[in-house]
Parts: sequence; structure tokens; C-alpha cells
Amino acid sequence: MGVIRPPWISKEWFEKYTFNYCDHFGEKEKLATVCKICREEIETNEKYRREGKDPHDMKIVFEEISENLGKAMQMIAEDAKRMGLDLNDIPDDYEELPKSETYPLYKLMRKYGDQVGKVIKQLSVIPIDADVRLVEKAVDALAHSQFYIGAKIARAFASRWEERKDPIREEAMDAKTSAFLAYVALERNSRALLALSKHKSLYDLREKNLKFAHLTLELADMIREEFFPDEVLTYEEFGYEEF
Repeated sequence: MGVIRPPWISKEWFEKYTFNYCDHFGEKEKLATVCKICREEIETNEKYRREGKDPHDMKIVFEEISENLGKAMQMIAEDAKRMGLDLNDIPDDYEELPKSETYPLYKLMRKYGDQVGKVIKQLSVIPIDADVRLVEKAVDALAHSQFYIGAKIARAFASRWEERKDPIREEAMDAKTSAFLAYVALERNSRALLALSKHKSLYDLREKNLKFAHLTLELADMIREEFFPDEVLTYEEFGYEEF
């Protein structure tokens, strides 16, 4: 998917905040030309390599997470201070955000993620004459979506709940946008599965891949009906090579 501008996001806003609409999946060098997060990731990885460290080493990863969490907490504290808020003083009438598990669509997406994991496992062993590049690309797309879709739908429901309580939040259209990114990931999965079903060397998996592609599109349509039933979903992908 890479970078996508949702139909309801203006070009002016998109150009300022492109990184909000990037899932950081695709050609990182290309994505880095428009997404500051991808650019920072490349720069950080290069820094670690110059220091003789593996940027994917779990110790390094946890150090990065800890540092970024510290920065985020500091930003929250500064914003709260500027607005005169006490983060330790939560009013008694504070209404707790509903848990993601209360939404049937979210639970469906979690189950879908489990099925994606099974498909990936099936593709771990392929015939010797199979197109390895095609299989790797399909597995990359499926693996990226496995938890991404559920996370985006959880955020979509959380944002919609907050938007209904605070109309100002609705202007950012985060609920629709989060759901839309999950929708696009599902569409991408369907194209990957269809490409696999057409590959002669994977004929034994053809029926399973076609059925899963059909299920994937049905779930995508459920997201559309839930979050943007009246929108014309025209969009372009940047930084990702189509199947």
C-alpha cells in the first residue's frame, strides 16, 4: 500500500501530513521521499550499521521503543501543562472507552488475521518450479496485514466513539481514515491471493486461495458499509508495486 490519500482528505492537508497516511510498507527508499517516519527509520538504521549494530536486534528495537515512548510521554505532559490539565486528576464522571472486543466487526478482523497466519504457513513450502518472487511478495503483503487490519479497525471504532462525544475531533476524520487503510490492506490481500491462484505451480492451493480472496473482499465491503457507505473510493498507491 505505501502511501494513500483517502478521498475525503484534501491535497493541502495530505501534503502537510503525508506520514499519517503511510503504512510504511513498500519500497522504503521511495516512501522516504514523502514520509518523514520512513526517512527517519532509514537514517536510524544506517546509524546503527555504522556503529556495527544490527538495527533489527531485539535489544536495539526495545531501546528504540523505550526512547520513543519517553519522547511521547514528554510531549503529552507538555501539551497537558500548556492546556492547564492535571494528568493525575481524572474526573469521576470520565466515560471509559469501550473495549475493541465489544465490536463484532473487530472480532471478525481478528479471526481473519488468524486465518492469514494459516495461509502464510501453507506458503512456507512451495514447489521447486514456483515463482519465488511472487510468493514472497504475497507473503509480505499478507504478513503485514495480519495484525495491521485489526489494529486499524480498533482505532477506527475508538476514534468514532470519541468523535461522537467531541465534534471537533470529527473534523480530522480519523475513524473513516483508519477504517479506509484497513479496507485498502484487504483489497491488496485479495489481489495477492488472486495472483497466487493463477500461478500454475500452486494449483493445489488454487481453490483455497480463491475462497480466501472472496472472503477478504466480503470483509472489505463490510468495512465500507460500516464506515463510508456513500463514498466513492478512488485512490492511488505510492511506493508499492502492484500485483
